[in-house]
Amino acid sequence: MKISKILFRARLRLLPRQTHPLAVAAVNGLRSRETTKEPHQCEKWARQVKQLVYGGKFTALQCPNAMLTAIAFKEAGCSIPLSCGSTEGDLLYKIYGSGGDGHVGIRLAGNVVAENSSVHWDGTDARGLRTLAEFGNFDMIIRLPANRTNKGE
Repeated sequence: MKISKILFRARLRLLPRQTHPLAVAAVNGLRSRETTKEPHQCEKWARQVKQLVYGGKFTALQCPNAMLTAIAFKEAGCSIPLSCGSTEGDLLYKIYGSGGDGHVGIRLAGNVVAENSSVHWDGTDARGLRTLAEFGNFDMIIRLPANRTNKGE
């Protein structure tokens, strides 16, 4: 086993308990066969994690890349000002830079971000964790409700 995978598993075990359903799903989505492991698929991974919690509720807002999805969620009234700060369960979007398509990660308790990023790519899996500081500046915070909705919606 590669040293990066050993460190990743150790980081997962050291995470504080997650309470927001999206954060719980994100942690599970880092290991799940139901979420993509391929690099450059951050939006697809985040969409799959959201579907685990909310079913199809936000399907109409999903776009081909993170930048367009962030804008759609903002136009739907789901964004909060950056000055409010992020918290567990928030979707953190980088809409500028990041290769032109943007980037998204899910904020976890303990100032950690779960994501699918080429930063973690080891030839088999691009899912991983970064501290909030390692994740860097983000341009938009999307806050979804903490209560699960009917997956059939």
